[in-house]
Amino acid sequence: MGASNALMVSNYWKHLGHRDHRLLTFMALVALDTGTPPVYFGGWQAGARHLGLNPEASPDSAAEQFRRVTASLKRAGAIVPNGAARQGSRAEYALALDPMTTAAPTVTRGATGRPVTMWSVVHRQDPRPQSSPTEMVPRSPTETVPHQPHRFGGLSPTETVPPRRTEEPLQEYSEDELVEPQLHSPAPVENSGAQTVDGINTETYAAASAFLQARPMQHLTLMERAAAELGPGCSVRRQVVTAAVLAGWQPKEAAA
Repeated sequence: MGASNALMVSNYWKHLGHRDHRLLTFMALVALDTGTPPVYFGGWQAGARHLGLNPEASPDSAAEQFRRVTASLKRAGAIVPNGAARQGSRAEYALALDPMTTAAPTVTRGATGRPVTMWSVVHRQDPRPQSSPTEMVPRSPTETVPHQPHRFGGLSPTETVPPRRTEEPLQEYSEDELVEPQLHSPAPVENSGAQTVDGINTETYAAASAFLQARPMQHLTLMERAAAELGPGCSVRRQVVTAAVLAGWQPKEAAA
């Protein structure tokens, strides 16, 4: 199960609109973390249900809404379709969650004539919008950071800088200029036992995700059953825990 994939969505694609972010998170959760790249092949019906649509009652409308959201995610650079969807064959979507890499499909035909897609990872420029130098989106894990001048004149804290000439004139500074810059405190780190707004702590969510990850052939069906049982307004964490319970998993507190 794609718990790590979902964390990358939260970290690198938080600028997406609500529906785009919701569908990308669902795709990330049901794609395997070990995929290079991770690939979603769960079909449009499951994605449409996660968007709060009803593909059984209104299949044409639900399919069109799913197509619009996936087209938006493609334009944003978050997914890459394999382009081989046809009657009886589901489309595959590679998840380009690392902003500095994307995926390229190579489609061949198997012995039965069905399309078989092989994916390769290629580098790219970050497709995310950069609103201003002071509001940079988070860096990719593979993006290299260029050398920046050190505040004391060198390229690194350990580089030595020649002494200034002693005959330089002294300058007088106002009190406002002598104020040290305020450093922003780091963002708080989530405690392992912290409760979220849906009442599920991190340990419970991680255990449920690991339980489903050990059942790759069942996890998509279980996630669909959980979504149908909880309704369109459920959180992803609640859906993962419910899917694990449907498969027989019990939280530690319940087992105790």
